[in-house]
Amino acid sequence: MTTRTQSPHHAGLHATMLTLRLAIADLHSTSAWSRLFDIAARHPGRGVHDVLLIARQRPDATDLATYGRWRERGAHVRRGERGMSLLQPLDDTGDAFDVVTAFDVTQTNAPPAPRPPAHDLVPVVAALAAMAEQAGLTVRLRRGLPAAAVAEGDRLDLATHLPISATAGHLVQHLAQRLLPAGPARDARAAGVAHVVARRFGLQPPDATPLVRWRDGLDPAAADRAVVHTVTAVIDNADVLTARLRRALSRPAVSAPKPAPRRRGAPLPAQRRPDRAAEPEPAGLYAVNAAAAAFYAAHLPTSRPAAAYLRSRGIAEAAEPGGGWQLGVAPAHGDALLRHLRELGYSHRVMLDAGLVAASRLHGGALYDVFRDRLVFPIHARDGRIAGFTGRDLSGRSKAKFYNTPETAVFRKSELLYGLAPQLREQGAPTQFLVVEGPTDAIAAHLAYRGLAGEGVTTVAVAPCGTAFTTAQFELLAACAGPDTSLIMSFDADSAGDRALERAYPLAVTWPHGRVAGTAPAGCKDIAALLEARGRDEALLDLLAAERPLPLLGVERALAKAFPEGFHGDWPEARVRAFRTVAPYLLDAVRQGDVELLLQAAAAQLGVAPHELSQGVAQLYGGDQTGPGTGRRPGPESMGDQVRKHAGKLPGIAAQRH
Repeated sequence: MTTRTQSPHHAGLHATMLTLRLAIADLHSTSAWSRLFDIAARHPGRGVHDVLLIARQRPDATDLATYGRWRERGAHVRRGERGMSLLQPLDDTGDAFDVVTAFDVTQTNAPPAPRPPAHDLVPVVAALAAMAEQAGLTVRLRRGLPAAAVAEGDRLDLATHLPISATAGHLVQHLAQRLLPAGPARDARAAGVAHVVARRFGLQPPDATPLVRWRDGLDPAAADRAVVHTVTAVIDNADVLTARLRRALSRPAVSAPKPAPRRRGAPLPAQRRPDRAAEPEPAGLYAVNAAAAAFYAAHLPTSRPAAAYLRSRGIAEAAEPGGGWQLGVAPAHGDALLRHLRELGYSHRVMLDAGLVAASRLHGGALYDVFRDRLVFPIHARDGRIAGFTGRDLSGRSKAKFYNTPETAVFRKSELLYGLAPQLREQGAPTQFLVVEGPTDAIAAHLAYRGLAGEGVTTVAVAPCGTAFTTAQFELLAACAGPDTSLIMSFDADSAGDRALERAYPLAVTWPHGRVAGTAPAGCKDIAALLEARGRDEALLDLLAAERPLPLLGVERALAKAFPEGFHGDWPEARVRAFRTVAPYLLDAVRQGDVELLLQAAAAQLGVAPHELSQGVAQLYGGDQTGPGTGRRPGPESMGDQVRKHAGKLPGIAAQRH
């Protein structure tokens, strides 16, 4: 690569070329390569030099243009903003360049571009599998694989225990290997192509290790030129594969259903739920939900009430492009979504079946939008497709602060958890799951606990939406967990939070993987309020400081409920009530290995000695052959049976034999 010294901006050109070489020198880690190809995915149409320079100067840029281009678009660059340098070819040889100055949209008064709609992953993966078959690669789903994908000859096996978003990136990588010419850089280029394409279609990119290995093996004297050639090949081939995939997805076979023609003047059908004899197709419901999510997302950047609410909850960052949460705003107009979806070709039946519109009883069955003047949070199925929504009122006039999609063929709120699929798509099975009460708390917890990622601790924060924590949700988390994944429960610091913990506790303590703990937002109603009041770092420290084994948190709240006026140890009835209250939590602490901690905390709360408390529980139940039964966890063993079984593990006593 050469430059012409007769450029009028020779000094600036020299500095830009130095920046370019520094950007190339940065590429020695998987994170650096991943960041580079994230930029390539986010800026389609830009060449290798622009991508490298953006990575070095402003890696978070989303929409770049020169000062003149922003003026043409009706926007102005804010005074004092410093632009970044890009290279502009002077001719077709690719050897001569001049320097241009570009500014990101965040440096102007222009609104950010609406986020592109999320892709329905099922047709994306189906199209990729078909392209792989054409290239001679057979793709199969298999259970029990040791990794996300295993290749053997002309066969590629994808793991069934992971979301398709986590395995499809490997499918792109192996497809790219088939399409690229043989050579020492093929594996590295395939990894890069897979990263760019995966990011463009909402998939989890595979590991960038092949790029690091290839880069480390280069001759230092020729490394810069080799990196430029390889990144160029990655961008070009990723663009080709992206175009092929988009053509495959735009074919009529996967296009949206068209509304049936209707005679002029014919009345709208009665807007009831469709006849159950003809159940709606799930694929159609997921497709219309994706279209609705894109519509809502396009209205988010211009909604001041939504921005104010997100700021008040400490989660304004969730509205940023690429945040992964797909937040949106439902306009206040009664049928804005209805008209939009109708223009896209969706039928009234599909909209009704998806719960996006409903029929007015007061206006002759006319259709109207279910979500109006609300901040909308998409709720995803496990495979990443949007199953429904929950919406938070922005008008201040609705009796219901949150409103959910009604139950549909794909949306059963007792079986889904807000935030699960988007976070699993980013990181796979986490170190710990954190269960909170609502969607804003899930986002706030995700932002706060992200501070632990540098220590290797990954957290996925989820929330039931309008239900207690159910068995189906518990089993969903257990199926997505690793063998050592912990479960942390956090509930609001109010009476509703106490009731939620009481209902969730019997289920949570049976967690089959890692430890089970609880935490609380000390001094604040919920985690979002804590994040807004304390900031991300301090909120995380508070939550970690408040974290305790779940049986300990449960017994503290149970004792406070049992003795609202305080414990009187000289009353025999009060002592019996205390022992009955503590016993089930004490048994759970024995199973979790936290008995000493629980005894000390409960005894301190009651004002008795720990050994006195353990002896009192054993004496109360030791001779009872049937036990009073708590109704908390039905089973063949009575409370007395369980206490006698574990009595030897209680400090200060020996197992009693009768």
